[in-house]
Amino acid sequence: MIRWDTCNKPTATVYVGSVPVGVAFDGTYIWVATEGGGTVSKIDPVSNTVTGAVNPGTGDWPGPWGVAFDGTNIWVTNLNQGTVSKIDPGSKAVTATVTVGDGPHGVVFDGTNVWVANAGSDTVSKIDPFANAVTATVAVGDNPVWMAFDGTNIWVTAGLDAVSKIDPVSNTVTATVTVGSPAMMAFDGTNIWVTNAGSGTVSKINPVSNTVTATVTVGTNPIAVAFDGTNIWVTNNVSNTVSKINPVSNTVTATVAVGVSPQGVAFDGTNIWVTNSSSQSVSKIRV
Repeated sequence: MIRWDTCNKPTATVYVGSVPVGVAFDGTYIWVATEGGGTVSKIDPVSNTVTGAVNPGTGDWPGPWGVAFDGTNIWVTNLNQGTVSKIDPGSKAVTATVTVGDGPHGVVFDGTNVWVANAGSDTVSKIDPFANAVTATVAVGDNPVWMAFDGTNIWVTAGLDAVSKIDPVSNTVTATVTVGSPAMMAFDGTNIWVTNAGSGTVSKINPVSNTVTATVTVGTNPIAVAFDGTNIWVTNNVSNTVSKINPVSNTVTATVAVGVSPQGVAFDGTNIWVTNSSSQSVSKIRV
């Protein structure tokens, strides 16, 4: 017998603001950036309710986009303002705003610094989260949008068909790997996974040899990718689904229908959370 609560299907839908995109987990709550609503929503993953919202910028379109947690604070990129906001998750107050490059999209924490991809400046900003200041700016390929940290290096999408590897100590690009049409990335503890929006595939990269070791076909226009400790999850923006991938066999083991235009994805230790950018909602999937 298959229990309903152990199937890969949405178990809850939470409505947030207009055009939800980035999503992150702070150890207790889910945080969702709404590009159209100009806010960041805080969701209780137990009650599946929004417990508060923060306006990190001026509310201008497009608004907040990427979200990351540094172990203490939430960091949100403000796409239209060229800034990143630091939020205290308890008080829901913006405690600092850091100016970066044009069109900041993705944001990631490497255990020491916060990194931001500036799509309009073709750069990546390195931020000291205590001083709330940019300490380095790294030039990369065209239109960097998303990043991942592999425990040693920062990876960023760079150009129409490549991702770049950055040494966070020397702040230099040490390798460039050709993939498809990269959108977002995630690290599974061994490999980097990159969604190729234009080709409906996901590339698996060995971060030591800097080579693509597998390519997995998923749905149409895959955007975000996350690792749940066992499986890779990919949002298929046009197919309105999420693909579950076995990272050992490199095969899709499940396809889950979610809302309209799924964008971001995050794991809270038990559930996968997917932002549905055209449904003004977030889907919760029991893994």
